[in-house]
Amino acid sequence: MVEDAATIGSLPSELLAHIFKSGTRLSSPCPSCLPALVAYSAVSQQWRAAALNYPDLWTQICVPFSMRNAVAWIGLCLDRSKSCLFDITMQLPADDASAVIIGVMRLVLQNVQRLRRLAISADSFLAHPGELFALLQNAQRAPRLAVLELTFADPSPAATMRIPPGGLLLQAPSLSSLLLHGVASPVPFVGLRSLDIQGLRTTYADFRDMTVASPLLTNLILPKLRLMVDLQSKLLPPIEIASLRTLALSFCKPLPSNSFAPCHNLLSILKLPNLEYLELAGGNVPDLAKCFPDPSAFTKLRTLRLVGAPIFTRASPTEPGIDNCVYLRSLAAVEELELIHSYAEYLLPTENKVETSTENGPRQLLPRRRSINMRDVGPSAPYKRVEHFRMYAGAGYGHGGPGIYGQPTAPNPDSVPIYPNLRSVSLDTLLAGEAVWLYQLVSQRPQIKVVHLSPVAERHFAMSLAMVDGVLQTLPNRNQIGAPDHDPVDVGKLLRERVSVNPLQTEGYIPAEL
Repeated sequence: MVEDAATIGSLPSELLAHIFKSGTRLSSPCPSCLPALVAYSAVSQQWRAAALNYPDLWTQICVPFSMRNAVAWIGLCLDRSKSCLFDITMQLPADDASAVIIGVMRLVLQNVQRLRRLAISADSFLAHPGELFALLQNAQRAPRLAVLELTFADPSPAATMRIPPGGLLLQAPSLSSLLLHGVASPVPFVGLRSLDIQGLRTTYADFRDMTVASPLLTNLILPKLRLMVDLQSKLLPPIEIASLRTLALSFCKPLPSNSFAPCHNLLSILKLPNLEYLELAGGNVPDLAKCFPDPSAFTKLRTLRLVGAPIFTRASPTEPGIDNCVYLRSLAAVEELELIHSYAEYLLPTENKVETSTENGPRQLLPRRRSINMRDVGPSAPYKRVEHFRMYAGAGYGHGGPGIYGQPTAPNPDSVPIYPNLRSVSLDTLLAGEAVWLYQLVSQRPQIKVVHLSPVAERHFAMSLAMVDGVLQTLPNRNQIGAPDHDPVDVGKLLRERVSVNPLQTEGYIPAEL
């Protein structure tokens, strides 16, 4: 213990400052928790000196509404940050906090020349309308304000790119990143590099004007997007966003179709020649072949991330079925594939996938064994079937057609495999069978060098798989009568012999609830 204390005490102040900086970024904004720097300062005299003597440590300011002296704490942070640019984050409580907001507003006004980021979140924008409007009006005096984030739990599903009549219009010349959830924009869409707007339902002219006014737009995040813009009676030329590198989308549930007023699709008229990252989230993904640009246009796409995307939906009496698999497989330039609860086996089948076709519907995935080499192992066969609740269609290897009933699909030696440039796979799944799929995939594709696993997926590799007569398969339900008893095999060790396995830490641009 003495050696450990001596080691901590011997760290130079510069290194301690870097550690504290990371801690302040990772600390939770829990209302019952003290700010991280308060805890660090109480450890020792050296830690206190390191915390107080480095102004950059005091620039990430989160307003602690639960503290009695919250305004005094903000004043201390602003004083300690000295001449550094600072960020203000306010998560407004449900009860009355007008006094704290007014106090913070005055302090921000005194230091507005250094304000770099302003983030406000609350259940409703109407909770403190007067104080918030005053704070935003003061923020427009900030010549270096680069990031504005307004997040409110507004039940209204739609947002536009027009400033509402009589609404607050701020002028922020340095603003480059704008996030709007549940609130109309208080600023014009000019000079942006990153735009995150929830529930967008816009017109062609407004969206085009935004892209023209923001020629360096790099990130476009559109959760709960409404797809339709303007009537199809108009001829709309494509909108090119050559600077865009990142596109993240989730979709509102589509409105009932109106055959009397068909509209253009916003995404179908976009040209994104330099797109590198595409994220599709949520269960309302539309037919990509109809509403997205031609997949051959995405020649620079490197990362495809699917979060809870169904890929395939069955037809209903009111809506046709959707199969996005062909479109997604046509994104041939993809090098990194991130599958978060998104039916990995269907999107990227392995060589021994079994399938069948029907005359009156999509191809149905046959119950197939979960073994890698498709061998039947006698009494253990009944529990090697894929879960019957998976309601999606199967497809063959590469771009080949359906196989004969009950026979594996033979890969065409002349066909190009799906995602021929694939180098990295990230997997988060509740299905143990997809762990078998991933091990089989890396066994067949030596060009895959890196795998990222969620804690649940990694636990499947360690505890949910067994080797029976040399065949890798999922363990049966131990409560099943007559199921043979097999010990789990740590397939994670076998996986690490083939690829580099890392924790899945990368978060997408759209939270799971959106």
